[in-house]
Amino acid sequence: MCFSREKMAPRMPLTAVGGTPKSNAIGLCLICKELSFGKHYGCISCLGCKTFFRRAVMHNQDTVCKKPGFCEFEVSARRLCRSCRFRRCLEMGMSREALQPKRDLIGRQRRRRYQAVASSVTPPNQFSPCTSSPTGSEDALKFLNNSPANEPILMPSCNGECLLELIASLTANDKAIRARKFELIRARTEAKRLSDVAKQGTKTAQDTHMKIVLHSDLFNVTQIEMFSIFEWIQTLPIFCSLPVNDQMILLKRFAMPCNVLEYGYFTAQIGLDDVWLISNGTCMPRSVNVLPIESKTLVTEDRKWRQENLYRQMTDRCIDEVSTPLRKLQLKPEELVTLKILLLCSCGNHDQNVEDGGSLFISNESRRMTSKWKDQVIAGLFQYYNHEGLKCSAERFGNIVLLISGIVSAASATLESYQIMRLFKFASFDRISEQILFGVTRHDDDDD
Repeated sequence: MCFSREKMAPRMPLTAVGGTPKSNAIGLCLICKELSFGKHYGCISCLGCKTFFRRAVMHNQDTVCKKPGFCEFEVSARRLCRSCRFRRCLEMGMSREALQPKRDLIGRQRRRRYQAVASSVTPPNQFSPCTSSPTGSEDALKFLNNSPANEPILMPSCNGECLLELIASLTANDKAIRARKFELIRARTEAKRLSDVAKQGTKTAQDTHMKIVLHSDLFNVTQIEMFSIFEWIQTLPIFCSLPVNDQMILLKRFAMPCNVLEYGYFTAQIGLDDVWLISNGTCMPRSVNVLPIESKTLVTEDRKWRQENLYRQMTDRCIDEVSTPLRKLQLKPEELVTLKILLLCSCGNHDQNVEDGGSLFISNESRRMTSKWKDQVIAGLFQYYNHEGLKCSAERFGNIVLLISGIVSAASATLESYQIMRLFKFASFDRISEQILFGVTRHDDDDD
């Protein structure tokens, strides 16, 4: 069994913007020159320009240039002001008459949704931990308020082409964020290695052997994973249209299952047996004895005892219920992002019960919205199956759904082990990770 780290860098297939193979492109967008996969509103255009034009028409885009003297010399349409970009859309052949406002939910639902959000959410400068957010979530709440969000919209009723574009866009965002995550992890790992070399005073050969997860690994990787989750969840239009309280509830419930899914997908891609990998390539083995001799010699007796006695249940469950099934299924990127969305929506799939504490549940309206959007994503995945001519698609989707219970079970075991690590100071976590994963508040003066 080979444990070389060179095998651990996941390969990302080269695709065009939108997650669709470049071979499927019909040409360049006439407006911004990106690859285009279809004709929209009378003009060959990309998904970004199509969406921009639709919103501009529905919101009565003004026609006064905001940057006179600049836009006329700008080549890239995406750097133009909104009015000049809208004018270029019209010049390239897009037609207002091609829109069907009665099928477009942006204009019809914007006022109602704004009123619903306004009635249930306090303005950002009035948030308090007692009334406006779940306890101990001030930093995460501030992050959500300050993060760039999409327009608060739901996808309109879609035809086959629109559903394909939806799943392609979701897949592209997920791939891009995961690629940035691994790049940041690699940068931190290299920085740590250089720091160790500087302390030793001599340059040592780079160690490529499998290593067991240590305190610093868990701290750095968990922090990066949390911010990747923040970034990814902000790309979902449905999430940005929910009240902030409901966003926080979903985020806190979703964070650990998503973490486990990302680790499981990474482990399944590497294809090693009897180990659970986190995103920097370090591992939790079923037994320390499965590690190569070179790696076992680096494990202290204390760390070996903890792995065999404290973390064994978590490791077994993660391997058996997450990474092994994922390895057998060999999820496609479109299936992975759909599974993440199913996990997210299932975190809010509960009725409110005042006796059990209504603050623990998202509102019924938010639950209905997420359920409806989830159904569209599922329809998009089946449209992708049909487009690719994939056989037994219903059976395959059923196996994907069956993964959810195993992921939730493994997430529960992982959270329990992390709590033990925190309690006995075997590991520590950054402030935002503690707020999201454990619901605790730690101030700067608590850092020792």
